[in-house]
Amino acid sequence: RYDTIRYDTMSSSGDAPSDANDGCVGPTSQQAGKASACAGCPNQSACSTGAFSSPAAVAAKQKEQSELQTSLSNVSHVVLVLSGKGGVGKSTVSTQVAQSLSSRGYSVGLLDVDICGPSIPRMSGVMGQNVHQSQQGWEPVYANPNLAVMSISFLLEEGD
Repeated sequence: RYDTIRYDTMSSSGDAPSDANDGCVGPTSQQAGKASACAGCPNQSACSTGAFSSPAAVAAKQKEQSELQTSLSNVSHVVLVLSGKGGVGKSTVSTQVAQSLSSRGYSVGLLDVDICGPSIPRMSGVMGQNVHQSQQGWEPVYANPNLAVMSISFLLEEGD
């Protein structure tokens, strides 16, 4: 089992807020907040102001996209360990592959988004440590100099 976590209010297409009504014309449309599909939408007032299509909003979005592209430009490979069933060893396999690659000198990032029982911090030896906020966002916890760990458990108030 896996869950999608959204950090913003935009849909995956970027055209409409994720909680928008069916038939949404999108916040940057000339009809934003005025189209018939906008009636009763929780975003109607924000869209109708043109705030999403203002020069400042467009510039901010472009800057954000540029920063994201720059941040991800050093990522060479992504390995996804996924199963529709719990208890099959996804976290164990992920941790072992990450530890093995990092011990060979590769820079590795291990992301744990299991909200039902995040175990990566325990398996990687960083249980109880905290992520820190910086101007660039959350800074991961390092299990070793080559292994950065980010887990949803670092953000939960109670441990598992």
